[in-house]
Amino acid sequence: MNKVLRIICLVIIVLIAVNHKAILRKIFPLKYNYIVYKYSKQYNIDSMLVFAVIKAESNFNQNAVSKKGAVGLMQITPKTGEYISNLIDDKTYKNEKLFDPEFNIKYGCFYLKRMINQYDGNIELALMAYNAGSTNVNRWIEMLGRDFEVNLIPFNETKNYVKKIKKYYKLYQYIYTDIDN
Repeated sequence: MNKVLRIICLVIIVLIAVNHKAILRKIFPLKYNYIVYKYSKQYNIDSMLVFAVIKAESNFNQNAVSKKGAVGLMQITPKTGEYISNLIDDKTYKNEKLFDPEFNIKYGCFYLKRMINQYDGNIELALMAYNAGSTNVNRWIEMLGRDFEVNLIPFNETKNYVKKIKKYYKLYQYIYTDIDN
């Protein structure tokens, strides 16, 4: 029996090694890919970063609502949604639209790109601002300098958020190296 168990374990390990990307693609999917590709291209953001943000924010649940009232795939608060609608002059904005995948991803990509631009292409600072707000990030930069490490972020939630998205981003890049969007 012990020998049979070892053989079964060896077969499982070999199958995982051979098909590990297929397994990872089930855990880290490209849901809403047409929409993500459309708006990541429009706003010139790496689509794999957008997928990582969606995975971390809502795990691809378009009906997700956070304790702080952020909603949809990219977890946008109604206040941020209104802010974005003013910036892009969207007269059709309504808070309920944030649950619509296309609308949410469009607004999320716009806002993420705005944060990336605000912090001169620094993805870590942009992710911090996406999560904790620019006011907090600007305060941290003032206190710690522009090149401070993620571990120095005073908010544990933001620290863990940035680490998680960086990990997911690397995984998405690895898993989908053969995908051309």
